[in-house]
Amino acid sequence: MKIFYGTAIQGEQQRGERAIFHQELLTTIKTYGKPVSEHVTGRTLQEARTILEKEFGKAPEEEFARRTWARTNMIKALEGNINAAIFEVSTPSLGTGIELAHAYLRPKMGFEEIPILALYQKDYWPNKLSSMIAGITKEEIQSFTLKEYTDLKEAKEHVKKFLKQQP
Repeated sequence: MKIFYGTAIQGEQQRGERAIFHQELLTTIKTYGKPVSEHVTGRTLQEARTILEKEFGKAPEEEFARRTWARTNMIKALEGNINAAIFEVSTPSLGTGIELAHAYLRPKMGFEEIPILALYQKDYWPNKLSSMIAGITKEEIQSFTLKEYTDLKEAKEHVKKFLKQQP
């Protein structure tokens, strides 16, 4: 099973700590399949960039071109041959929002529908969960599941349960 994992990295309040958290979730994901990218485990922007380059090839030198290159590779992955997508959405992120939209709009773009799990850590962000994500209903997008958690153990349990349900 090929699994996309997305989360905020640039605006993260405690990047190093969260990188470890994401690494733990990816370890759980790997027991069920192969993640498309593990760049979210980079404790610095440079580490994340190095991981991305190992996965997708050399990035352009110029900053804007490099950012566009990263975005393009993530979108291609979401529109590619994946079986599921998991997003950690506790930190607001325009990039993660775009990735999430690409995941749930796959059928409208001519791609196979995939199951999507969004994880949200209760009380992590002062302004709570984005209403753009909180407002997604099963009636609107049947393949979408939102789960709140309080700690890493609970987040891992949500991931395990979600992935066990996949064919």
